[in-house]
Amino acid sequence: MKKKLSLVLGTILALSLCLLTACGGDDPAPEGAYDNDDIAVSIVFYEDGTCVISDFDSADEAEFKMDGDELTIEMDGMEVTGTYDADEDTFTLEDNDGEFYYVDEAWYTP
Repeated sequence: MKKKLSLVLGTILALSLCLLTACGGDDPAPEGAYDNDDIAVSIVFYEDGTCVISDFDSADEAEFKMDGDELTIEMDGMEVTGTYDADEDTFTLEDNDGEFYYVDEAWYTP
């Protein structure tokens, strides 16, 4: 009886660890369109790790990655880092005013 109980508990523990590992590995990331009214810029993030940064005059493609709540955007060999708040669905970028907030459609586009 003790052997069966140990085997059952061991199996439950192993399955629990597998489920936790499978579900907990992704860092939250922005997805969709975000505007920053202070600097008049929009950024649209896509699932494939690319994004489009635009204002009323131009739009450029970039790549992004997440490490915890740290967001890094790379474009033409330059990197900008910031902090993503998954609860508020907002983010800030270093050396930029204001914060980016989620919108249904990017406003600052050419």
